[in-house]
Amino acid sequence: MIQAIQTAHGLAETQVPSKGETASGLLDILFDTSSNSSSLMATRHPVRVAGCHANISKFVLLGPRFGGKPIRVAFLGGIGDHGSLAGPSAIARLLLEAELRSTLVRDYALFAYPIVNVFEHTEGVSRPEGFERRLATGKSDSDIRFFQTELEKWRFDGLVTVRTDCHADGFHAVVRSALIAKEVVAPALDVVAKIVPIGKRPILVRPGDVRSRRADSADGRLTPPPELRPYPFEVELFAPGSASKDERIRSLFIASHEILRSYRRMLCHGDGI
Repeated sequence: MIQAIQTAHGLAETQVPSKGETASGLLDILFDTSSNSSSLMATRHPVRVAGCHANISKFVLLGPRFGGKPIRVAFLGGIGDHGSLAGPSAIARLLLEAELRSTLVRDYALFAYPIVNVFEHTEGVSRPEGFERRLATGKSDSDIRFFQTELEKWRFDGLVTVRTDCHADGFHAVVRSALIAKEVVAPALDVVAKIVPIGKRPILVRPGDVRSRRADSADGRLTPPPELRPYPFEVELFAPGSASKDERIRSLFIASHEILRSYRRMLCHGDGI
């Protein structure tokens, strides 16, 4: 089944090596790949919270350009997943696939942060309060400031968060735009449906006004500043906890890939109108 899906979409799924079963191993694979790559760049950013030290890993992959400004899309993983590596693994797989087949990311610049809540996945350190909780209570810890600065500095065209919903029986997504829901996310879920069940309410469209964005920030959602214009498209992808680990990784990986494909196609159609 999965092979047929990949063939139909020009996708031969790259497997993450076995040492990627831990957070440190997963990141090491990406750093090793970047050391021999002309398109994938990797950096570590030290942070300290309540006496705890860790590194935020950031990856930037530049796809081939055919004119114009690249489409900057950020991928975020490792947020509120209770230690699950499905989201980070899906992001790693996307980067490795794009490194091998650069046409997948034509006209894109991908900014990947596989593990946002680094203290949850850093071995041998005590863990401060969770990232989202600290963000919601207005903490200005160094890891929170790092991501806030990234969102303000790079002014992403799109923001895709990949997660596991431990309580869900079906794959689902949250977006801020009915247009993105219809033209970008819905086609991606049509493909994902061949891998895992889709939720009864597959796409939730949240308000995109300034007031709602401020409320979301107060709730601990990592979003661009409400005053930032233009707003990026925002998509949260949730793999069902009822699925196997491999199914969660595959579904998040393929959904992410299809979102990039559909968004680029939507922009091309818009240019032709």
